[in-house]
Amino acid sequence: MNDLTLWDELTRREQRIMIKLFGGGSLNGDAPIETVNLMRLGLITENDLTSAGLELFIAAFKAQREARRSELMA
Repeated sequence: MNDLTLWDELTRREQRIMIKLFGGGSLNGDAPIETVNLMRLGLITENDLTSAGLELFIAAFKAQREARRSELMA
């Protein structure tokens, strides 16, 4: 499955959890259902992003940066 397709299938709350973990945050205060789903997908552990989660986040970040760059050039 394409990384960006998986990213797009995540809920906004799940994406925010991944963004927060990338920035060094914790899962405190997040709904268990979102964290369990991300763990089931193998994207996070109890404290951090997995390597698959990190790759997904970086791919989504790069795609968003490129889309923004294209938007500014248009």
